[in-house]
Amino acid sequence: MGRRSRPTLQGLLDDSISDLLWPRAALMQLADSDVAQTEVDSGGYGNRAAHRWSATMEFMRMTAACDDESMALLVRDVNRIHATIRVPEDDEGCPAAGPGRRRPVFDPANQLWVAATWCHSMIETYRLLVAEIDEDVLDVLVADFARVGTLLQMDLVDWPADYAALQRCIRAGEARYPIPLARAAPWDPPETVLPGDVGRQVFTTYSHPRRVVRRMPRIKLFTWGMAGPQLRAAYGIDWTERHQERFEAEVAARRRHVMLTSAAWRRRAGRKQRRRAEARLRKHMTMSYSEIHARENRAPAS
Repeated sequence: MGRRSRPTLQGLLDDSISDLLWPRAALMQLADSDVAQTEVDSGGYGNRAAHRWSATMEFMRMTAACDDESMALLVRDVNRIHATIRVPEDDEGCPAAGPGRRRPVFDPANQLWVAATWCHSMIETYRLLVAEIDEDVLDVLVADFARVGTLLQMDLVDWPADYAALQRCIRAGEARYPIPLARAAPWDPPETVLPGDVGRQVFTTYSHPRRVVRRMPRIKLFTWGMAGPQLRAAYGIDWTERHQERFEAEVAARRRHVMLTSAAWRRRAGRKQRRRAEARLRKHMTMSYSEIHARENRAPAS
């Protein structure tokens, strides 16, 4: 693509194109053995993938735009949500030990990988579907994205200093992917869910609005096309030349559409989502999915 761009972090995240960063980042996170086991136990993707997708984008957009006061409220809100996720215990009631244990969401190394996958997927999605980004702007975007890490209990000193360091972090994470990820066998009990099965739940259409359900086949094509050979190998995706041709054709069509659409128009929905979320946050109305259900369960039967 001949065009080059110099977006800010807020402008990039508000862009509707950035909504496509979430599935790829989720697949990268679930290919990590620690993150995968957490999601296997929680069932989060299978039960509320739409909520996870929307809330993740909402929090990132708010982080890029909010002031210090709002940021403190946002960190407290994310901590409250993450505190509901418990670490498995052994027979004596102590946190389970060993390499296969589920790590808590407050683990800094775990959260560094989560933030890195978001940042990497955000940049690569924009470069693929909108325009190339000047090299000096790439470094600024990576540095600014460290604000998102403050939501995730990440140690900021470990955050990559520039885009090249981010790429090294991503390559190191990809080298740890189990190939292939474990999946339930046909003879396993029907309730068995393993890391490879959770990855398939990223694309579930449960609770998504109809417009997203209609677009899900195209979203899957974009996601697996951007994923790269290592991530596809981890999930056992057989990516053929025909798939690559379809992917490139869809990318070309999307680029043409983007060229005919102003950046301000593409950012309209993202800005509205961010402003609504900021208003809720200031009124202390943001609730996690589990809390909403808890209130429903406590409500007297009519």
